Amino acid sequence: MAQYFEDKQRDLAVSKASAGVRYRSPQTAFEGKRICDALEGINGVVAGPNGDGDFHHDDDATQLCWWFWGDSCLRRESYHPSKTGTTAYTQAFMTLGPAAIRQEDE
Repeated sequence: MAQYFEDKQRDLAVSKASAGVRYRSPQTAFEGKRICDALEGINGVVAGPNGDGDFHHDDDATQLCWWFWGDSCLRRESYHPSKTGTTAYTQAFMTLGPAAIRQEDE
């Protein structure tokens, strides 16, 4: 899934290159920090009780609450960066200098 998202983000950045958009892969910054690693940089599924979750049983737009989890709803932070992950993204983007841009564009 990570490769799919990376490919989509890279394609979008390339399509916006004339506007000065550049792409930097965060993959090396996430080494050892993926969902199943001891120090997760990306959250897995995060659930909250009905009423505290971001999605609720009475929401018409989503069906992201499950009876078999008790009375839990999916939270929007699922599959998004944790504090460790936002640091990893920062490291990836802060190392993007003019030389890195030229290298990745070639």
